[in-house]
Amino acid sequence: MIQGHIVAVLLASTMVNTAAIRIQAETQNGPTGDQAHLNALADPLKTLAHRVALQQTKQHLSDNSSGDQVMAGLAQSKTPSVTRALDNPLVDESNLPPFSFTCPMHPEIHETHNGPCPICNMNLVETRRAEAWTCPVHSIILDAKGGNCPIGGRQLIPVRLALTWTCPDHPHVSSLEPGMCPIDGGQQMVQQLGSLPHEDHTPKHGGTFFMAPDNWHHLEGTYPASDRFVLHLYDNYSQPMVVGSAKGRAVLRETYDVDTDEMFELAAQPLVASPDGTFLEANIGSDNLPREISVKIRFDPTGPEERFDFTFTETTRTPSPNPTATAPGAFPAGAAATIGTLMVNIPDRPGEIAAEVSARDAHVQNLLRDGAFTEIWIPALEAKDLALALTPHLRHLPAERQLSVRLAVKELVRAAWLLDWYGDLGNRQRVESAYAVFGQAAAAIATAYSER
Repeated sequence: MIQGHIVAVLLASTMVNTAAIRIQAETQNGPTGDQAHLNALADPLKTLAHRVALQQTKQHLSDNSSGDQVMAGLAQSKTPSVTRALDNPLVDESNLPPFSFTCPMHPEIHETHNGPCPICNMNLVETRRAEAWTCPVHSIILDAKGGNCPIGGRQLIPVRLALTWTCPDHPHVSSLEPGMCPIDGGQQMVQQLGSLPHEDHTPKHGGTFFMAPDNWHHLEGTYPASDRFVLHLYDNYSQPMVVGSAKGRAVLRETYDVDTDEMFELAAQPLVASPDGTFLEANIGSDNLPREISVKIRFDPTGPEERFDFTFTETTRTPSPNPTATAPGAFPAGAAATIGTLMVNIPDRPGEIAAEVSARDAHVQNLLRDGAFTEIWIPALEAKDLALALTPHLRHLPAERQLSVRLAVKELVRAAWLLDWYGDLGNRQRVESAYAVFGQAAAAIATAYSER
């Protein structure tokens, strides 16, 4: 059993290149959908080459002592990884977390069953994920229960970690099962917990946290005063980064030109690096709430300009460094949406399931209207699970409606994952493109069951 779960160590650049070729082939040869769906898929596929190039550059820089100065002037952070002593495991080995499946190119995908990635069609890979608690700004701290960080006193936040086992004297061994070391057979393997990319999107300064399309850069926008906007940058493990050569602006007003199908800026302010280079800021002047601010930024001079849409209904405040103590195991406000797998109650009757899909669709619409993009994933993925639960009931529908519902479910599942992804990107246009497919599929399901 142990031998079957030994994870081979492969060259990262080879894996990424193979993944790129495979996605390209499967996308070209895969089934076609309606034009809105194809448009919704276009952006992630176009950014694949950029992600591959970025990953290869990062791999090269990890072996290059001057890499800190090469990668757009941005400091390279270390990936936190902790090996626990045999007598101090984080996870109870009598009650191990089950295997789950993730995508090598989209680690935010986390499924309980095997199959193709709903975004790029790559085969998912087997993994174990452990749930733990860590400090918002001191990720080396890990605890099995909640509470307060021993450094600074802020509330611990929930996080998922990659759980493997390794040999004390042979750290290159990585197994998905506990047991004896397969090399010498004389030592019990110990738990190793590694950070996963994109698992911690918790705002560090009380703002709104987005992920860049390159799947590496992250950013947090804050509105600390009525005339000030501040932007903090992070890597894919949510570790703070200096701004380096990143350049951008805060767009305050723009208009849409119907003839050219383009947005034109009417008012914008440059994002200026702070004296110590730890954040960017813009003087945006005072205005009435809510404030809508679109950031347009290049993370390096040769990279694409990316857009992130922020909506603030009030000024933001950095969490207190010494909050009221939290009882061990208790979740801070909003933490339930950060950890574990969504659980949704599935009604017994298909008509009621369809009604619940419509309710989630209405919730997504409200969040989209309010600019709460980072919250859209919850009702979107709940709708996905509800729609999939309709599959066993299709035989009770007339044949012509079976096909329409089956296609609608397929479209809704893909669009739900895109809403999850695009919501993290914070780009309103992309979120709206994914919702066009999601809303159409939800409406088709509602229509099929309202005609019964």
